[in-house]
Amino acid sequence: MLDITRKNALLVLRKYLEKTNEKRFEHSIRVAQTGKILATKWGVSKEDAIIAGLLHDIGKSLNKREILELCIRNKVELFDFELFENITSLHGKASALLFEQEFNKNDIERFHTISVAISSHVAGSENMSDLEKIVFIADNVEPGKKNDILKKIESNEISEINECIREIIKLKIKRANKEERELNPMLKCTLDTINNNER
Repeated sequence: MLDITRKNALLVLRKYLEKTNEKRFEHSIRVAQTGKILATKWGVSKEDAIIAGLLHDIGKSLNKREILELCIRNKVELFDFELFENITSLHGKASALLFEQEFNKNDIERFHTISVAISSHVAGSENMSDLEKIVFIADNVEPGKKNDILKKIESNEISEINECIREIIKLKIKRANKEERELNPMLKCTLDTINNNER
């Protein structure tokens, strides 16, 4: 079992993605870099944002059957959308399980916080921690993504973390409608929670 450090996170990222999925590997590096910028802006641990960013997609090294088997074996809560519409949307949960297999629990609170941030990066969750929000945002705005949200954050046009999440979810809803596909219901739940918490 490894200590939770940036260096070890990079080793684990290489183990799972460097040779099997170069594009996903590069995306993960950009998510970590973007996470560091966002963590600095919004006062979250930069180290934890980098680690979660590096490891958020390691579950994508598995095929759909392996992702599902890993989640079932570990008694992970599965939603209908994940089972019947888009099994790959479970990759966040699978990534968190792989993180838990690789790293030690010497600091159980930090271990749990990073694991949850990795798990929920696909569609968010109710009552997201700031680290969860950072990883969710970084995954969706890193420079390889085709949107201008990161520029809006850097220019302070978007200054609030929840405002950024709203903007991302609006884009996801628009894209799902355009492509005539079902939206992950957890995104709506995430949006509702953020909106309700600000009332």
